[in-house]
Amino acid sequence: MKAYAGFRSAGIAVTCVSLLGAWSFGGCGGSPPPAPVEAAPTITRDVPPLLKGTVLSEVTFRNVEPVLVSGFGLVVGLNGTGGGQLPDNVASTMEREMGLMGIGKSANAGGSLEGKTPRQVLRDPNVAVVIVQAAIPPGAPANARFDVYVKALNATSLEGGTLWTTNLRFGDPAVFGAAQQRSVAKARGAIFINPFAEEGREQQGLTRDVGRVLDGGWVTEPQPIVLTLDNASWSRARGIVSAINSRFPEGPGDPGPAARGRSQSVVEVRVPRRYRTNPRDFVSIVQHLAIDQQFPEQMAKRWADGLKAEPGLADDLAWCLEGIGTKATPFLADLYDYPEMVPRMAALQAGARLGDPRAAEGLTELAVTGGGTVRLRAIELLGELDGSARVDVALRELVAQPELAVRVTAYESLVKRAERAAAGRIRARQEESPDSVKISPTAVELLAQAAIPRRNMQGLERRVQEGKFILDIMPFGEPLIYVTQQGQPRIVLLGEQNDLVRPMIATAWSNRLMVQADEGGPVQVRYSPAGTIGAVTGSINGGLVDLIEFFARKPAGGEQITGFNMSYSEVVGALSAISESRGTQAAFATEQNRLRAAVLAATAGRERVERPEKPGDEPIVIFRQPTVIDPKKDTPTAPKIVPIEGPTRK
Repeated sequence: MKAYAGFRSAGIAVTCVSLLGAWSFGGCGGSPPPAPVEAAPTITRDVPPLLKGTVLSEVTFRNVEPVLVSGFGLVVGLNGTGGGQLPDNVASTMEREMGLMGIGKSANAGGSLEGKTPRQVLRDPNVAVVIVQAAIPPGAPANARFDVYVKALNATSLEGGTLWTTNLRFGDPAVFGAAQQRSVAKARGAIFINPFAEEGREQQGLTRDVGRVLDGGWVTEPQPIVLTLDNASWSRARGIVSAINSRFPEGPGDPGPAARGRSQSVVEVRVPRRYRTNPRDFVSIVQHLAIDQQFPEQMAKRWADGLKAEPGLADDLAWCLEGIGTKATPFLADLYDYPEMVPRMAALQAGARLGDPRAAEGLTELAVTGGGTVRLRAIELLGELDGSARVDVALRELVAQPELAVRVTAYESLVKRAERAAAGRIRARQEESPDSVKISPTAVELLAQAAIPRRNMQGLERRVQEGKFILDIMPFGEPLIYVTQQGQPRIVLLGEQNDLVRPMIATAWSNRLMVQADEGGPVQVRYSPAGTIGAVTGSINGGLVDLIEFFARKPAGGEQITGFNMSYSEVVGALSAISESRGTQAAFATEQNRLRAAVLAATAGRERVERPEKPGDEPIVIFRQPTVIDPKKDTPTAPKIVPIEGPTRK
């Protein structure tokens, strides 16, 4: 490019000389020549030769980091733990917001808030004001979901609370009168608090005034990813737009093409709906697209050969090959059994993500015989493939393995395959019945999560619990209770003998919950909801699954207690107590927390997000870490309780 720039400058110089000659012979009547115009310097990035000609070699990407959003929210439904004193500016802000929402003496707020003024609502002991924070993934499209973090400002506990719809804006929450960024997301939903926190343990970091709303935030105003060309060029900008839109054609639910040219130096890109749960993957593919799309097979061969010659570029080249699409799979297939692991794994990754069934054999081998991260990555990639009963069989066998990480990763891959198969069946029924009411792609995915049949190749039985969480049952291997704390709330029962041990007795929350089962008799449960004096009792003729459903079920009318209407976090705490009391043979494990790290990362980078206001317009929980296998003892080490704190200002 430097040589080309020099030639172009020389051409300009020759033209100037010719004009001067004309002027000297009277061609311009003696007028002085115009001042020479200097060509803009050409920017050339220092990238490996194999990556030249890709988008990342000529473009700067903006808006590709998680963005901090926040706001002040209202939590209702507490057990008398709220209504404390608020700073005046926060109270004024909330009164104004509630007034705009129509809350007042003549408004129909519903429930215990009926007929109350905003000020009376703030003083209600069953209401709390919270700071709501979240990290929105880069380029997240409309309706993309995310977890939100909440911190009470005037409550000692958020147990039993529900976050009312809260506007989330860029940066830190702002009080009334301060500069307001525009609202780009909303949040609402049930608060998931630490199920292991009890009074008297605050010094251990086990507090109940922080929490999260799992999958409770959603994007209302998508922010495009901005691509700035190093060297302004209409033809190059058009080439980038064409390359992106050819690789990512507009699909169901997309508001328009993925890329639009705004000028000779700016291209805007929006994440397609099908990538809304993993926008980083979309960005990585876009970065590694070849701008010149004329000879995809030649590029695929060049990059496949590059995997062998320069394995240090394996990650980049895997994305490059995936960017080509299915035309790259013949060249990838030759590397599926390559003797060197790095090129082989890169090829298998690209092949699996492109849906090449030939990648299944190599990935299955690594999933069974590989070690460390290679094995886990192979199991994850098996979840990307469609069809093939052999893959399902292999993953079911991996769920039965003793290593926790292997079991959980295999389960997650089976869930992906089961949900994708269910979505395919729903779409097929829609196509078979052209006169039926059409549903959106997002609705199809939501239905698929709940419409998994009992008998399926993945061996998964799914039960939706009162809209609060999903109960997944997969009877393979040793008994294990696994709970999620990100995204969709799930309790997973793994193992062939995952049931209650009899006789047993378990207690939780300073004896507010007591579970007892004698040999051959029903399970007796006594429960005192937080903030109440009396207790309710019930009995269940069944095992662990029946007990979980009883905990979550809303009680029906009548004298007999049919359920305790526990929240997800309460059910998790009850199961942990049962496991600790040896009321079940199942080990107990949870997801490691990633939400706080994401919020902190977004907070650290918030200075880079400064956008003007534009007019117009649903819990952090302290969990025990997953059980770790000690290779010296070959037995699970004791699980830890790790405190999760709120964002810290530096």
